[in-house]
Amino acid sequence: MAVKERIKFTLRLRLFLFLIILVTTILLGVLIILFVSGNITAGLKESEIFIKNEHSLILKNTTESYDKLAAEAVALSRSLSMSIEGRLREKNLDYKDLNNNPELLNEIVSSELNQLILYLQMSKSSGAFMILDATVNSDLPNSNNSKAGIYLKNMEPNIVSSSSPTIYMLRGIADIAYKNYLPLHPQWRMEFNVANAPYYNLPIGKAEKDSSLSNLYYWSKAFSFTEINEKIIMCSVPIMDTEGNVFGVCGFDMSHMLFKLSNTPDNSMYNRIFCLISPIENNILKTEGSLFSGGYSAKSFINNQDLKISSGKKSLYIYENNENGFIGYHQLLKMYPENSKFADNEWALALMVPQEDINDYVIKTNLKFIYIIAILMILGIIISFILSKYYIIPIIRGIDIIVTNPKETAKTNVLVIDE
Repeated sequence: MAVKERIKFTLRLRLFLFLIILVTTILLGVLIILFVSGNITAGLKESEIFIKNEHSLILKNTTESYDKLAAEAVALSRSLSMSIEGRLREKNLDYKDLNNNPELLNEIVSSELNQLILYLQMSKSSGAFMILDATVNSDLPNSNNSKAGIYLKNMEPNIVSSSSPTIYMLRGIADIAYKNYLPLHPQWRMEFNVANAPYYNLPIGKAEKDSSLSNLYYWSKAFSFTEINEKIIMCSVPIMDTEGNVFGVCGFDMSHMLFKLSNTPDNSMYNRIFCLISPIENNILKTEGSLFSGGYSAKSFINNQDLKISSGKKSLYIYENNENGFIGYHQLLKMYPENSKFADNEWALALMVPQEDINDYVIKTNLKFIYIIAILMILGIIISFILSKYYIIPIIRGIDIIVTNPKETAKTNVLVIDE
């Protein structure tokens, strides 16, 4: 009896192991096919499609907004130039007579106020400014860096409210604000300090008599304007008379809040997705001069550390600094025409997600394949167990017949044994 049971166990075990090997081989073949076809990385492919589609939408919106802002800045410069030059000629004066002439400065700035407000609303920017190469009193300390003008801030540029826009005066003559019912900004000052102001010094420095204004506008890196914590990007254009003399700059600003409200990415797939517009040098995003958008506070995590760009999987890129890694996509922005004096200044629009979020999503997405394989494996084991049990039943019966009638030639109905 012990011999019979041992034979039975051995046959069943061998058959069971054979079927397990067969099931495992088939499942491994399925896995290999999934790897080769790319289905096993479905989460990464979905992420790539989502990020690139969202980037395309934001890129289109950003390009249109910045092109429009640059065009409006050039138009504002032409309008201000003609208006100011005309008023000075009526008085037999030129731009040099603006310096140390408070009454004339008051008249010029006051006369251009409504035009500046109009352009501010038309541009849908967060601020409009005019800086003249003149000061009220050149005898005051640091007067070389003090410039008269006006700076208007639209505190709610994203809200369509043409009847009562929320406009404050950040720089300018207080008497002009009072007479035109404009509230003064809490950080108001009368004149601009241009000691460290590339938005003023660079356009004036690059201006040439025969240059087109379309080749002279300048986009500043994102920075915090004096006494204001919020970062802005400025688009500034020289103000020139018909003789080619430069006597100031004008333009608009794009605040961090306006950029965020206009370009917040869809976070339905990734809660921590974010977008940034940034200067780019030698394949490195210079985040100190960037504006960010998105619900995720990436700015605090990146902490003004540059992001080095390298190729990632699919068509995505990897962005890394000393502490963090991100996966996303970027393209260069055409901020200047080819003949611009600042054409070498490159900008990029990037959309990215923390690297661990991408990895988690890929794992989560591909768990369904793991579950399917696991279920198939379990079913294969169960079926193998059942088949091994019932397959050896006729063999065991044949052995019983032979053991019971060892001297007789009895048929067992098992072909191998009967032979």
